[in-house]
Amino acid sequence: MRLRDKVALVVGAGGGMGSAVPYLFAREGAHVVLGARRLEPLEELATRIRLHLTEPGGNVACVTGDATTAAGCEALVRGAIDHFGKLDILYCNVGDAAFGDRAVEEIDDEAWNYLIDVNLTSNFGPVRAAVPELRRTNGCAILVSAAAAVRRAGSPGYAAAKAGLIGLTHSLAGRLKDEGVRVNCICPGSIGPSRADDDFREPPTILNRTAHPADVAYAALYLASDEAAWVTGQAIEVDGGASL
Repeated sequence: MRLRDKVALVVGAGGGMGSAVPYLFAREGAHVVLGARRLEPLEELATRIRLHLTEPGGNVACVTGDATTAAGCEALVRGAIDHFGKLDILYCNVGDAAFGDRAVEEIDDEAWNYLIDVNLTSNFGPVRAAVPELRRTNGCAILVSAAAAVRRAGSPGYAAAKAGLIGLTHSLAGRLKDEGVRVNCICPGSIGPSRADDDFREPPTILNRTAHPADVAYAALYLASDEAAWVTGQAIEVDGGASL
């Protein structure tokens, strides 16, 4: 098991990538903490993960908090530590591509600020709250941006926030590398709605196909594992070559 006894906090746990990542982490031995604003969907996901684990893996717990606020981020990190005593891996999955159908002049301040908060602030806040513990464990943070083709297709606010995450990754990685904390970023291609439990299935081993949630989960698994112990400050596009 590649993450045996590590503790991973997945902020923005939910459908698609937000389910595939914690499932794969748990299957690889991590104790996984699912974090989001509402408890009920987290508990449902935790139950699904436990049911799909064919071999004993890590434990799954749930904590609530708003990743766009400092207090919410502190609650998420503190909840993870309260459950399992430490934090090794932070995976930030919060994001929204809303307002993509609006013309530029129709993007008001409320829409703009929402997109920056939910796509950019929601990644920085959890890292800021987690850094003291990640220093102690020589842990890592994984942010989720978007592939270049996805950024180009999104609204200006979405594109700006997701591009900002790549710059944020570089900045955080540079500041924290001498303290033993790695920071990397995954840039997924377009992953549409999936059927029930698709996020727990293996993707086909061919290149010419549509995206699968597990494609992103396996990239996250590598970055979270000790195999990536000398990898930091990277933005990895997982899009099947769509951005070429």
